[in-house]
Amino acid sequence: MHTQLLSSFEKLEKQREEFSQWVEKAPPQAQHRQPSADQWSGAQLLYHLAKVDEMVVLGLEKRLASSKPLKSRKLGTRVRSFLLNLFLRLPIKFKAPAAVREVPEQVVIAEVIQNWKQTRHRLQAILSSFPEDQLQKEVFFHPRSGMITLPQTLRFIYEHHEHHRRQMHRLLS
Repeated sequence: MHTQLLSSFEKLEKQREEFSQWVEKAPPQAQHRQPSADQWSGAQLLYHLAKVDEMVVLGLEKRLASSKPLKSRKLGTRVRSFLLNLFLRLPIKFKAPAAVREVPEQVVIAEVIQNWKQTRHRLQAILSSFPEDQLQKEVFFHPRSGMITLPQTLRFIYEHHEHHRRQMHRLLS
C-alpha cells in the first residue's frame, strides 16, 4: 500500500475504533436515546458513519470494476474537495444525501461494528492493490462535490466522521 494511503487508512481505523468504543461502552439508555423524534441516537449515528463507509467502498468497487479509464485530477477537483472538507469542518448541520440519510429505528450495535470492520477490510484491499500512478486520477463520485481522487476520498471520510464527533459526544453524555 502506498505510504500516503496507509497513513490515511490508519487514521480512519483509529477513528472507527474510537467511535465504536464510545457507543459500545455507553449505557444502553444513552446508546439509543434520541434527543428528539427527528434526531439520531448514538447508535443510529454509528450506523450512519458505517453506512457512509459502505457507500464509499461500493462506489470505489464499482468504478474500479468499470472498464472506463480514470480521468486525471483537475484544478476543479482540488477546489471541490477543498470546499467539501471545509464545509464539513464548520459547525453547520447538513442534510445527508439520500443514500445515507435513512437509519433503522432500532440499531444492533454489535452488527454495525462488525459490518463496519468488514467494510474497512474491503477498503484496505482496494488501497493495497491501487496503482500508485493512479493516485491523482478521479475515482470516486461524491454526491455533493463530484469526482474526487482516492486520497481526497479518504480525506472526505475522515472529515465527515470528525464532523459528527461533537454530536456523538453530546448524544452519549
